[in-house]
Amino acid sequence: MIPLEHERSQARSDFLTGALNSRAFEQIAAAEIQRSGRYSHPLTLAYIDIDNFKAVNDEFGHSTGDGLLKTIARTISENLRTTDYVARLGGDEFAVLMPETGAEAALMVMARIQALLEEQMREKRWPVTTSIGMVTCLKPPPSTDRLIQMADEQMYACKREGKDCIHATVFNG
Repeated sequence: MIPLEHERSQARSDFLTGALNSRAFEQIAAAEIQRSGRYSHPLTLAYIDIDNFKAVNDEFGHSTGDGLLKTIARTISENLRTTDYVARLGGDEFAVLMPETGAEAALMVMARIQALLEEQMREKRWPVTTSIGMVTCLKPPPSTDRLIQMADEQMYACKREGKDCIHATVFNG
């Protein structure tokens, strides 16, 4: 890879997991919001929070926590289409942007990913689960921030119900 291309790639990637970082994600999401409006295609965002992540860091150490985050990013990435995007937005929070994906298809994808993550966590004896909030936009949301906010609200609804679930909604303008 040419040095400039390598630097550009590094500037867009999370240093630990290799997923997109929040700045790159926001740029891509803004472009996908515009595209979904132009072509009247649905757009789905899933917001994933790792339940009880702090317990892994506390019990097993931060290097194990880092390994857990890498495992999550890899598992998500390996189970998406090449047209989908995964980003690490915070310490233990990930976003999955699925252009041209309706609610039913997105739910199937995220349920499969959640099951695969559960299997990985059980194999490694990491006491974590995932809470996933999803929003499918049939009309483009007013901003990337609003898109994230809607998915985040669904994720917190999942947390309030006891974690380890998927909550989804549809935004129709």
